[in-house]
Amino acid sequence: YLIYGEESYLKEYYVKKLKDKLVDDSFADFNFHQYEGKKVPLSDILNDADMMPVMSEHTFLLVHDFPLNKSKNDIDLLKEYLTQANESAVIVFWCDSIEVDVKNDAKWKSVISCIDKSGVCVDMQKRNEGDLVKIIVAKAKSNGSSISPNDAKYLIATVGDDIKTIISEVEKLSAFAHGGVIDRKIIDDLAVKSLQAQVFDLSKYILAGNSDGAYGILRVLSAQKQEAIPILSIISSCYIDMYRVKCAKASGLPETDVANFFNYKRKEWKLKKAASNAKNISIENIRNALDLIAKTDEMLKSTPIDDYILLEETVTKLIMLRNG
Repeated sequence: YLIYGEESYLKEYYVKKLKDKLVDDSFADFNFHQYEGKKVPLSDILNDADMMPVMSEHTFLLVHDFPLNKSKNDIDLLKEYLTQANESAVIVFWCDSIEVDVKNDAKWKSVISCIDKSGVCVDMQKRNEGDLVKIIVAKAKSNGSSISPNDAKYLIATVGDDIKTIISEVEKLSAFAHGGVIDRKIIDDLAVKSLQAQVFDLSKYILAGNSDGAYGILRVLSAQKQEAIPILSIISSCYIDMYRVKCAKASGLPETDVANFFNYKRKEWKLKKAASNAKNISIENIRNALDLIAKTDEMLKSTPIDDYILLEETVTKLIMLRNG
């Protein structure tokens, strides 16, 4: 198995499911082998895979974060092993923090093609909003509380779309609700906002011309020691979304058509939000804002000026643009 993709929770979940199904705890010392991929040669792992199981049908080899794409020799070794693989050995390559770039990396393509012939490659992608809502509602119910689908969507917007984070937050909110309803007030009071959610709020204040609200969030981000470049990047993405929606509207197309040209898979809600935010802003103002953001990005990377001074100056100018 090759298990990879963006959704870390699902990767870990299914690795555990495989282990629980295939490994008898009584003989785990003999039949379960775990490797930190970067520390062990692939040749050693494949040699271990030739061992026969003890009092069991399978040996289970869990290989964590092995960079299979870094060495042509490793790919050749894997191909050779798979031509005469030990049928009692189950090898799972778990790509936890390693990114498997199937589109642009020819070596990863070769690895996946090789494994697909004898095993299974699974891309654990981020779940869409509808899937996450079902997870939240079900998790709240299992904890003895309840949450409406709309408030589940609000929770996603607040804490982000990482399943592990979402489950942790639902458990905390359920404990506070004492078997009652998790509503927006409880979410606002207790949920820990993701960086993206905080910067979306910052962008909302900028677009509303609310300088006090915008500077307040900047102070919080500074106290959290959040880096300036990711903050600016999220602000930029908000303006890019608005620009794309505005261009679509100017061409007589609905905002949903933007998803046909750019990657908004499982993020279609961003286009709806962008359409709402862009109602009272001209395309010219958005262009000027993007030029300003680009200049700030260059300055953040090339000048010794304090990052948050640059951010505050940029926010001020964006608000001035918004106000005409």
